[in-house]
Amino acid sequence: MARVLLILPHLPQRMGAPYLGQQYVAAALLEAGHEVRCLDAAAVRWTGSTADVVAAALDFDPQIIGLTLFTYNALAAYELTGALRQAPGMRAVLVAGGPHTTVRPHEALAHGLDAAIVGEGERALPALADAVEAGRWPAPIPGVCTAEGTTPGGFLEQLDTLPWPLTAYGCYEPSWYVANGTVVPGGMMTSRGCPAKCTFCANHVTGRTFRWRSAADVVGEMRALKERWGVGHFSFWDDAFTANRPRLRALCDAMDADPVIRGSTWSCITPANMAREPTLARMAASGCVAVNFGIESGDLATLRSIDKGQRPQHVRDAVAAAHKLGMSTVVNFMFGFPGETVAALQATLDFMAELAPHTEWFNNRGVLVPFPGTPVYERHHVAHGFTDWWLDKRYLADEPNLWALDPRDVQSWLAHDPTLDLGFFPYPPEVRDQIAACVRFKADHNAATVARLQAGQGALQQARTALAS
Repeated sequence: MARVLLILPHLPQRMGAPYLGQQYVAAALLEAGHEVRCLDAAAVRWTGSTADVVAAALDFDPQIIGLTLFTYNALAAYELTGALRQAPGMRAVLVAGGPHTTVRPHEALAHGLDAAIVGEGERALPALADAVEAGRWPAPIPGVCTAEGTTPGGFLEQLDTLPWPLTAYGCYEPSWYVANGTVVPGGMMTSRGCPAKCTFCANHVTGRTFRWRSAADVVGEMRALKERWGVGHFSFWDDAFTANRPRLRALCDAMDADPVIRGSTWSCITPANMAREPTLARMAASGCVAVNFGIESGDLATLRSIDKGQRPQHVRDAVAAAHKLGMSTVVNFMFGFPGETVAALQATLDFMAELAPHTEWFNNRGVLVPFPGTPVYERHHVAHGFTDWWLDKRYLADEPNLWALDPRDVQSWLAHDPTLDLGFFPYPPEVRDQIAACVRFKADHNAATVARLQAGQGALQQARTALAS
């Protein structure tokens, strides 16, 4: 049995629940017989410093430390790696994983990590822990990159074989998330992969191939969450929840048939062109109360340029159908794509105004960030001078802890997107002004929704959750 410490390094924006991907890895390590502890330095109520993280690591004395890297915390992770290396008595193998590591594994090695996991980590990290415990490390392990090279891993095909994340709740300190000392479940995943090929999307860990869990496995996890933790609403974080309609119908049937789950509510995320009215009606009948739709632009030429694969009419139809069925909706828009014009942005603003009476929420802010590994980044980083921007602290300013604010006060922070000030792309002044107007429109609309919810029971928590998503 190896002792493994999983760390989520500091992020500019705080997290109100344990990162679901890390929960999956922790659960897989536990199932493999290893001792696991998780330290979430991005948690909403975490107040510690780098020195506190190092002290906690020394106290636990792990054989392996796994750091979860997003692009926004990669530099913090590398700085933490240096502090861990310098700590007297530190003997752990340092391993990087997560979305950023998958795209930049050799960058992680260059910054002092011993190994980098490429792709899904639920098999790779337990295998690495087995090797360390048996004295076989370093050794070739599928999905792991070291100075000696990368051993191909591939995607997980049998998702039902993965242990449920709830088995790892005990690895977290509950007070980091909520004052009453209960770990907030980080939602659920019923599938992995998204078949869309949007040029701005950094979905590299789970890939483009759509894979799904059986209905029995999903409902079993829902039942355990409800019986053990009192969960009555389930947030599904799949990228494309409705991509396979037969599996969706089977899942809805299983929810309806289970006496424990029947009557519970749930929400999901899906591209609008994958959610037609009959599908939404079936979802609503099984307890779906909210849907998050991606559209990104109201301009058809822009949608084509980013390979979105849908038209404004898809969103118009999906939002209208969901609204008619009594569902809440969130509609996602992005701004500032290369070459986007004032006219294109005005079309988006007009489209948001058209949708506003039928949707409760728009996503926050939305100015384009060129994440590594995406076509947007690869095509433009040299010409516009933002190569490896995540290693420059000018791009990584901390946000206020929005989870600690009343939702009515959050809008002053969300009415302007700081990404617009970073200058990834040289927007002409008139384009920049139009982007800013689009961001303000969303914030104003969401503020009006918050005001309408104030009189309802539990409305402020609903607002806080929606605004933080």
